[in-house]
Amino acid sequence: MAAPGEYPVRAFAEAITADDMDRALEVCHPEIEFLSVLAVSGRRYLGHAGIREYFEDIHSAWAEWRVEVHDIVPGDDGRVAIVMSMHVRGKESGAILTERADHVWTIKEGLLLRNQPFREPGDALRELGI
Repeated sequence: MAAPGEYPVRAFAEAITADDMDRALEVCHPEIEFLSVLAVSGRRYLGHAGIREYFEDIHSAWAEWRVEVHDIVPGDDGRVAIVMSMHVRGKESGAILTERADHVWTIKEGLLLRNQPFREPGDALRELGI
């Protein structure tokens, strides 16, 4: 059985891969603060309007965007780490990029509230003391 918090983390990753903004919004708290490692604008996306902008930014830059989940690990403090790789293909250039980007998610009321991205493998798990 999955620990509390694991479902919205996995569902958000799956929604990005499926290009399903509605499903992504279902697991996001209305006050979500999201920072993407490959964000076009390099800023936090705030609230449900921000998540809509994030999907628009994905469409503007990437022909393909896929999240490969390697592991989801709950921490003792209620936060949840996701260990993942992002696979993208540039819309104009066709260039392919794979980027490791782990995150630690803060969960509020069973929904995603805030993430902290990490580029170095293992840093997200270390943040949770794992």
